[in-house]
Amino acid sequence: MTGPERDPGPQEHGNVFGRGWGNMFIHVQRETGLAHRTMVLRPWQVQALRLVASKWFAAVLTVAILSWAYFAFQTARVPFLTRRITHLEQDAAKIDTLHATLEQLQRRYTQVQQMLSASARSAPPALSKETAPTAVPTAAPTAAPTAASTAASTAVPKKAPVNAPAQAPGKPSTKAPAIVP
Repeated sequence: MTGPERDPGPQEHGNVFGRGWGNMFIHVQRETGLAHRTMVLRPWQVQALRLVASKWFAAVLTVAILSWAYFAFQTARVPFLTRRITHLEQDAAKIDTLHATLEQLQRRYTQVQQMLSASARSAPPALSKETAPTAVPTAAPTAAPTAASTAASTAVPKKAPVNAPAQAPGKPSTKAPAIVP
């Protein structure tokens, strides 16, 4: 059996992990004790040890650990994000309901405003002491007029006559209620 050829020149220690050098003996002994152990690594085990001890292996292992940590973190976020999406969907449903209610109230408000302006236009222009218009302030308003203030200013308030018959309870009125200042 022939072993690998060695240079018979000067005796050098050479590369510990060099190929073709045969088995590697590792002898472990404590400094203060008699207990010792000897391990024998075959050539393929020496090559595996060489790979594990290399800088490239350390770099690849670091990248693998970092990528695993990133994906583990992203996976842990899934339940939190699922709860957040559910919460946002509930909020969106509430907002849709509020939006529909607001549109319905806006339509009703517009209808009432139109009814009040129509009744104000159809009222006779006769003015008396009882139906005198309210004084309009001469100072300019500080805020822009709103729809409610516009509707209130277009309707002329009237007082009910003293001898007017009382309306029967339970019957709806066909006219807008009179506003008394």
